[in-house]
Amino acid sequence: MSTEGTAPADSALPVRTHVILLSSAFFFIFLGAGAQQYFLLRYLSEFTGWSKVQCPFVIAAVYLSMMVFRLGNVRLLGRWPEWLLVRVGALTYAVFTAVMVVVYFVPSYPLALAAALFWGWGGAAMWLGSTMQILALADRARRHGTGMGILYAATQAGWLAGVIVLGNIAEAVQDTHPYLLYVAATVFTLVGNIVVVYLPRQRVAVPEMPTWRGLVALMGRAKPRIAAFLLFAGGLTFGFILGVFGDFVKAEHGAAWLWITGSFYPLALFVLSFTSGVLSERVSHGSVLAMGFFGGAAGLLVPVLVAHPLGLAATALLLGFLNGSVPVVSSALIGTSADRARRPLAHGAFFTWRDLGVVTAVVAGSLLGVSTDNFMLVFEVFAAVFFGCGAISLILNRYAAERL
Repeated sequence: MSTEGTAPADSALPVRTHVILLSSAFFFIFLGAGAQQYFLLRYLSEFTGWSKVQCPFVIAAVYLSMMVFRLGNVRLLGRWPEWLLVRVGALTYAVFTAVMVVVYFVPSYPLALAAALFWGWGGAAMWLGSTMQILALADRARRHGTGMGILYAATQAGWLAGVIVLGNIAEAVQDTHPYLLYVAATVFTLVGNIVVVYLPRQRVAVPEMPTWRGLVALMGRAKPRIAAFLLFAGGLTFGFILGVFGDFVKAEHGAAWLWITGSFYPLALFVLSFTSGVLSERVSHGSVLAMGFFGGAAGLLVPVLVAHPLGLAATALLLGFLNGSVPVVSSALIGTSADRARRPLAHGAFFTWRDLGVVTAVVAGSLLGVSTDNFMLVFEVFAAVFFGCGAISLILNRYAAERL
């Protein structure tokens, strides 16, 4: 970000203060609602009686909804200012965790799905509003990678702290009052909602509305097609961690290892989110992405070769390296390649594919694990996919100067 810390024309706060405020809100939101995702499948499966397909579909519904509303919100909420998108979206995170408390006492599957779909709509709105704010704040200094890296690093720091804190809470209350896990998650998330209230009310550029012709024109070029595909692959990583990976850890080494191995994933996300953002301003976008995908592919081969919980920790760490770079570098690419009014359309088009990847991994990965009872096959398939993505990432360097 700009070292001068001066405010742009449409901000009531200095750049540095604005970024810190927004990042602080995300820290607390993901300390609660973000981190609870790692425990959600275990939480639902232990007392609801829902099947091994129904439980993962609650998570899948969140990202299915986000996938639809990445572009849908550009049209439906196109006149909303960015601060309002963040404020309303953040509230849906707290609503979901509160509903999970209710579901413990009233295990209604339709209620859980409704909360998931509502959260997906709000999550798409919050990320749209926050990303557009950060990119606009970074325009003057052309530090889009650093700006997005700071936001994502704060998000992942919250997730890392949440996995540890919520993991300890879950272990303490799982045999007596397991719903207290979600009470705590709701409280943490509401703190973030309070911080969001203090964001400045900025003027906002009217975005380019999504049309079929506009989307075809945007995605008809090589640069956005490659970026969208890599976001889809990065989404597979996130869905893999939420779904199959947690099941495998629990089945092979017991539930006590869930938070220990899981904490390595957000730790790597925290480190690589900021690092990849800064690197993307010094090294090509494609090269940074390639390093992440090759590392993720190597990480998935570790449990095939090493049958120890520490091997799974290494897998989580390397997958975190991958997913720490993909959304940050993709967002920075939008900032450097698109005008401000076109950014919401590009962001929606790109990140729709990311959410499709999450849904695919959570549902298909879970079904593969259930039907074959062979988790190693899942690891090997994902490893091959990510290795191929690493090679494709390098092709992106040819189109560095292309505008969106």
